[in-house]
Amino acid sequence: MEHFDYIIAGAGCSGRSLAVRMLPYLKTTNKRALLVDHTEKKANDRTWCFWEEHPDVFEAVVYRKWDRLSFASKFIDRELDIQPYQYKMIRGLDFYAHTDQLLAQHSQQITSLQGKVENQYTQKDKAYIVINGETFSSDYVFSSIPQIQEKKPDRYQYFLQHFEGWVIETEGNFFDPDCATLMDFNTSQQAGTSFVYVLPLSSNRALVEYTIFSRQELAPEDYRTALQQYIREQLKCEHYTIVEQEHGVIPMTDHPNKRQQDRIIYLGTAGGFTKGSTGYTFRFIQKHTAAIVKQLMRSGHPNISAISAARFDLYDATLLNLLSRERISGEEIFSRMFQKNSAVKILKFLDNESSLLEELQIFSTLQKREFAMAFLNRSAYLIRLNSLLKEFRYFLM
Repeated sequence: MEHFDYIIAGAGCSGRSLAVRMLPYLKTTNKRALLVDHTEKKANDRTWCFWEEHPDVFEAVVYRKWDRLSFASKFIDRELDIQPYQYKMIRGLDFYAHTDQLLAQHSQQITSLQGKVENQYTQKDKAYIVINGETFSSDYVFSSIPQIQEKKPDRYQYFLQHFEGWVIETEGNFFDPDCATLMDFNTSQQAGTSFVYVLPLSSNRALVEYTIFSRQELAPEDYRTALQQYIREQLKCEHYTIVEQEHGVIPMTDHPNKRQQDRIIYLGTAGGFTKGSTGYTFRFIQKHTAAIVKQLMRSGHPNISAISAARFDLYDATLLNLLSRERISGEEIFSRMFQKNSAVKILKFLDNESSLLEELQIFSTLQKREFAMAFLNRSAYLIRLNSLLKEFRYFLM
């Protein structure tokens, strides 16, 4: 049985992010890691968007970035000042190629293997993984393989964020390359909270993505119809060519995930690092993997506490409850949020990096009655730890 110090199961965004961040540590300590996935990553299968203040380790593969954003709905239409943040876009194909190159240069530290992970388990002081019938041992397994969970709809809320995006080329100049559309709610809201975001790649080329929050995906023709209508009615564009297409589904839920099971540590969506109320994942993956490596360098063990305060889980659950019970529309919630607060404060809040005082200021601008009802509804389920109760003592006084 071959032994590695660490095994990374799944070579998607989270697995590759951890592998790249671990390279200096592995080289310094003369340790080895195995990175395994059942497929090669050679297609431009997804796009990650995020905002950050300072460049991080994957700045080299940022495809486009914008200093300006816009927000539109029937309640508000404005440009957002996001300084000192920049809104950034990374294409899956560029990310895979860049990380492949980095890892190939450090083959003594990282071994890549293509194969199907059939099982992963811990026994005594070791973690084991079965790949195509062969068992490998390690000190720890970092896994982005989804955990099997029994849904509990009586206790938790389950939504999907599903989307279809087209990269289009237009015959004329329809886009401002320096300003991206974060959310445009000028779409039908009948099937759920829906919006379009537009990421200009040039004055006549952009990614136009239709996104909807609901419990079920739409029929393929519904996404096409929504995109065609938006391009025709909002962009005022009749003649264009579809260059690329992408489709995806992201879970939005307050169902807790196990972050760690003995010597198996879960990454990415499998570990609950997709933000329940928005679906944003990339920055949370980077925070988590950076924290793992920092702890390894400090103690030799990857066990870490949560990367965000527990109260943010309750905020996510509150928003999902509002959407679930349809007390108020997502368009109204986000419109009020951006209408009454600075964009920087909102982006900080959505990154789980705001202070309690900043959060109270944001909450004071929202629909108080509806949010209070949803908050109390979810609190009955989610406030169960003393640390969380202490964080909310100001709400309970």
